[in-house]
Amino acid sequence: MIKAMVMLALAVASIVLTPAHAADNAKVGQRILMIEMAPALCSIYPSRAKMRQCLEGYSLTVAGLDLGYGDRCGRGGSADLTPLQLRVVNKVMPDATVRDQAWRRYGACSPLRSSFYFRQIVTHASELKLPRELNTGNSYTVSKARFLSQLIRLNPGMTAAGVDLICQDAKRRQSVLTEVHICYQGNNFGSCPAVVDNCGSNFIISGGK
Repeated sequence: MIKAMVMLALAVASIVLTPAHAADNAKVGQRILMIEMAPALCSIYPSRAKMRQCLEGYSLTVAGLDLGYGDRCGRGGSADLTPLQLRVVNKVMPDATVRDQAWRRYGACSPLRSSFYFRQIVTHASELKLPRELNTGNSYTVSKARFLSQLIRLNPGMTAAGVDLICQDAKRRQSVLTEVHICYQGNNFGSCPAVVDNCGSNFIISGGK
């Protein structure tokens, strides 16, 4: 069954992912939620074939949340989550390697504990509304303009400047969407500091079918 990121249990997340620091201790600035299109990446990179999102048919997953603290802080280690917290985070980040990489690269450089870092990911992912084409399990050719229009309509306050679409050509006539980056200013939608935006006017959303 395709697992849609937008169907997370918000009530559960708010209970079990209690922040280790008060929210106002978090850096208020630019942050980027990085979403990966699982079917496209599973197809393009055979090395991903045994990842949970590939084996279990996830339509999209979160790769990380860049909080703007940089990624050269010299800290590391695995994220420290309770079993109950982990079950919630698993719904958007099912692969342990991806979780640990995100924590080491983006979370560990911040003053936040891992429980609060991953709470931010769950909150952003749960509140984000996505065009239905990303979650049906089917493949589509879509217009970039129409896709952005849908995304902005579904998420009041979002603008085209706050979305970065990343594609690969995957040896097709049209490029294939592999990542969507959503940019925030604090907890509100903002503008992306730098963009790739290499999808062209039309691109393929791969659903694995």
